[in-house]
Amino acid sequence: MNENNQNASESDDQLWKTERVAKFLHVSPKTIFNLRKKGLPYVQLGGAVRFVPQEIRDYLVNSRTLSLHRLRQIARKGAMHD
Repeated sequence: MNENNQNASESDDQLWKTERVAKFLHVSPKTIFNLRKKGLPYVQLGGAVRFVPQEIRDYLVNSRTLSLHRLRQIARKGAMHD
């Protein structure tokens, strides 16, 4: 296994912190907090919130229709400003 694949699998073996999920999704930590309220899966360990990487990927796949809807909203707003 090459080094990149090894790093990826090591990362998948660990739980992610909010900042890691935010970086992965290219959003702010505040957005991650809001997404948790809307169903983004997480694990609470004492007072710490952690995320299972595969559950985040699965959530993205299952939430694609929401993303498409959001893209349409952005496209409409952009067309209004032209």
